[in-house]
Amino acid sequence: MSTELRNVPDCNFQNELTQTRFWGGKDRMTCIQVTQRRNKSEGKRGAADEFFNSLQLTKHQARMLATELMLFAEGREVDEFEELAQQQLEQSVENLA
Repeated sequence: MSTELRNVPDCNFQNELTQTRFWGGKDRMTCIQVTQRRNKSEGKRGAADEFFNSLQLTKHQARMLATELMLFAEGREVDEFEELAQQQLEQSVENLA
């Protein structure tokens, strides 16, 4: 069984984002699917993806993605190479200690 949640506010027409809560099974538990109408210029894909793009997330994945999206929205996104360099620096400091 699924439940349609409200659309993401201020995202209309081509940019409309709809949300559906659903049961993902005992391993995934309650999940969310975010769906957006596909732009026809994106070319053909499989039959299931011909009209919509969608993303299915567990609550943990949604929480982690929300954090990354907020960083992006605030102009503070983390480049993957910056993160790798930071991890290497931290590991070097630990090795020196």
